[in-house]
Amino acid sequence: MAVAESSIKSDNSARYPEDFAREYITECIQTSMSEGLAEEEAQRLCDCTLNKFQSQYKLEEFKQLTVDSLEDKKAEALLVEVGQICFEEILYEE
Repeated sequence: MAVAESSIKSDNSARYPEDFAREYITECIQTSMSEGLAEEEAQRLCDCTLNKFQSQYKLEEFKQLTVDSLEDKKAEALLVEVGQICFEEILYEE
């Protein structure tokens, strides 16, 4: 996990509120496990994506992006791209 965290840009990084982050991680893990990831992999993936989103978007920007992603393919692609980057980092970390 230290490898994934060290590659994150910290220029815009602000921690999201703890309750928001906990809810994001819980939903992300459930979704990831339903798509076939083991719980440990899902946890690592979700931690990575949360860290990347925090480093790239203020909380309100991230919330808007997730809303926009339901109808906007570009917004959806931005979210998916972060997930793919994290998945590759986790996959090739070992």
